[in-house]
Amino acid sequence: MENFPFEEYKNDFIIKTIVQEKQYEQWLKAFFFLNNELTNEYDFVYQDAFYVKFYELFTEGLIYANRILTSLKKGNNSEKLNWYLKFVDGLNSLRAELSDSEFLYIEYRRHSASHIFQNSYEHIQENLRIKKERNGKKLEEIKTEIENLILKYGSDKNVDKHINSKLQLKISELHKQLT
Repeated sequence: MENFPFEEYKNDFIIKTIVQEKQYEQWLKAFFFLNNELTNEYDFVYQDAFYVKFYELFTEGLIYANRILTSLKKGNNSEKLNWYLKFVDGLNSLRAELSDSEFLYIEYRRHSASHIFQNSYEHIQENLRIKKERNGKKLEEIKTEIENLILKYGSDKNVDKHINSKLQLKISELHKQLT
């Protein structure tokens, strides 16, 4: 083990940690910016970008925040620990505001905003394999839930406005708490 480049790996880990923290910070700034802009005026392009930020924040971003929170609990940085406690609690409370159908809609819109084609929602895949589920949920159920939500509110724009009305104030309050 004498030749093991311990210091090199340690430095790489430190640099990666700092870079990811800055990337996360930029992601959050964009998330809060988009929420603020959509509070002022509905914009389809901003709405799509918001769904991308929102969905990623509640999947990969929440995992990251919980990992940081766990690490902070072992240390003595109470200011940062309190910030992450408020942040994670705030995210969990935001998620609780949404029905599963609404979150599924956000996920679909995130995919629509990020990919030209929605092949992962198709029954017949490019390799001619038949796909019946996506992330453990039947494609027919996904389709039905999304269609029912759109029918309930009349259009994608109206679903967007409904979701925004549920979240915008709470996101703004969370932002205020954190800054």
